[in-house]
Amino acid sequence: MLTTNERDLARCAELAALATERSAKQRNNGDDPSRRRWYIVRSVGKSDQYVLDWLKKLNIVTYYPIVLEMHAVPKKLLSANQRRSGVVIKKPMPVPMFPRYIFTQFDMGRHDWHDAFRFVGVGGMVCEGDRPVWVPDSLIERIKGREHKGIVPGDTTARVVFGVGDQVVVTNGPFASFPGTVEIGLDVPIGELDPNSRIKVAVSIFGRATPVQLEVWQVDKR
Repeated sequence: MLTTNERDLARCAELAALATERSAKQRNNGDDPSRRRWYIVRSVGKSDQYVLDWLKKLNIVTYYPIVLEMHAVPKKLLSANQRRSGVVIKKPMPVPMFPRYIFTQFDMGRHDWHDAFRFVGVGGMVCEGDRPVWVPDSLIERIKGREHKGIVPGDTTARVVFGVGDQVVVTNGPFASFPGTVEIGLDVPIGELDPNSRIKVAVSIFGRATPVQLEVWQVDKR
């Protein structure tokens, strides 16, 4: 299984390969740069969100695809019992598909697009030689077409299954370590999972069943 850094590098390599391919096609087709196209802007220094906010202030159209992946919950958020158990507890989290890179629409025939690069957080465009490489609209639409509720499904294809009657244990929150029984379940692929998706669990608190709404990452099967 790839680490987060390895996935990020793979995605950036994918962008670089795309840039090279598009550059070759542009040279062969003699494309006119004086039209609004998608280019790949590199974010440096500041956070990606900071750069996105800056570009928005300049009324520049951007696209920053987000992918949903299962990530380990930081140890500082786990209970003492969870840390001692050594069990890795994961939570579905939205993360950038291409961290540090932002799809941005420019018309190279206009001079005001240079304003974006006067900001310290913008490091330039992905280029082949000294020429910015544009990305076809079809690629952007293809990525957007994979979105579910604004998020692209991650690489994990496993389903998150909690059926009615399943015996579970609460792993996070005020009811951590208490056993329970699923009353309203959930059966969806991780790619379609809302990070706030909940199931209804009858938690056994000192021998008494108490109905509780819990996020899916807060429980685990026994």
